[in-house]
Amino acid sequence: MQNTSTLVIGAGLTGLSCAYHLQRDYLLLEKENEPGGVVRTRNRHNGFLCDGTGHWLHLRTPVMQRLVQQLLAGQLVEYERKAVIHSHGVFTPYPFQANTYGLPAQVVYECLIGLLKARHPEDFGASHPATAPQNFREWIERYFGEGIAKHFMIPYNEKLLGVDLRELRPEYAERFIPRPSVDDVIKGAVGLSRESLGYNARFVYPREGGISTLPRTLAQALQEAPRFNTAVVQVELGRRVARLADGGQVQFQHLVNTMALPQFVQMISDAPAAVRAAAARLRATTVHYYDLGVRGPGAQASQHHWIYFPEPDFIFYRTGSYSAVHAGAAPDGCRSYYVEMSGGAREWLSEPEKLRARVLADLRKAQVLSERDEIIFMELCRIPHAYVVFDQHYEASRQLILDYLAEHQAQSCGRWGGWNYGGMEDALLEGRRAADQVLNPQ
Repeated sequence: MQNTSTLVIGAGLTGLSCAYHLQRDYLLLEKENEPGGVVRTRNRHNGFLCDGTGHWLHLRTPVMQRLVQQLLAGQLVEYERKAVIHSHGVFTPYPFQANTYGLPAQVVYECLIGLLKARHPEDFGASHPATAPQNFREWIERYFGEGIAKHFMIPYNEKLLGVDLRELRPEYAERFIPRPSVDDVIKGAVGLSRESLGYNARFVYPREGGISTLPRTLAQALQEAPRFNTAVVQVELGRRVARLADGGQVQFQHLVNTMALPQFVQMISDAPAAVRAAAARLRATTVHYYDLGVRGPGAQASQHHWIYFPEPDFIFYRTGSYSAVHAGAAPDGCRSYYVEMSGGAREWLSEPEKLRARVLADLRKAQVLSERDEIIFMELCRIPHAYVVFDQHYEASRQLILDYLAEHQAQSCGRWGGWNYGGMEDALLEGRRAADQVLNPQ
């Protein structure tokens, strides 16, 4: 039996960051043969670098800016976002709520008047609501008005998550949704938009090697290298022992998990019934996406970084282009894309050829592809539990599990380990916090 002070499960960004900040006395185990988790670049068809959908680094905190710049010194390129929404047959800049110029006049009017009624109800003979929003749909309508809710916020988020927004807690994704002023919305309605709104207005990306450059460099900077091709299959928290797929065992004092929280609970052999029941109540949405390589002239929308599709006419909710951001992601004369689908594609998944044909037809209809584009490859991939569902059971169930783990010097963190929503920087920050908790317990 091997002994370690801290066992870290998973060498995604959270696990890597935890190990990096612990510096020593840890064992980092990863079931795959390389680091990164979902933050990995695959070289498809000899030269197409695909990151498993868009992985662009939005660094907002000084501590993570310093860390990433130190790790990838001289290797980062900064980009200004080129993102649009396709709605009512036209493209408008992201975010929708501050860029309605160019949409049909009736749509622009509904968005403007809806926002004014929501923000200043007293001007329309109404009063401000006496209670806080009770669900995410109410939150959207309260802060953006019925027009913006109707034409983008509600259809897009329901298409993304595959659930009625009345099932979600009101604060779902609040940090990630820009809330422009009335002045910004009016300017955006008359063509004086500010496209820099939102957390992802600017981002950085490695000059070479795709997004895998970040986790690989972070793994190389560790004092103790990760052990790859090593899966944890059972944990006994009472005895603080982990059993491995190869038959080995690890005795630990502290444990930091980054695998999906419900699956981790299933792995705990001595977990109480109440904890197992709480894990069973946790929900998430699975995303299917195509990695796509093409050769040809492209169409009107072929060079946008990413595009949102709120309308049901399109089977995907978002498309993005690896090569539009970084030309080196595709061979000369070629382009590469990711095409994301969720709730709206469920009924098509059992018929892959029909799904493929529908996606290509919709991409041409959306002017992402032209009829002259040659399809070089098109591979369907899957991200389990891509988006956590923040329903009425979420907070109590999650907290019950985390409290139980804390009683046994165990943590579960990261986007999936913590059963939360966040980007790559959040994953790095959570790993740092987990290490601090081990080194400086309360």
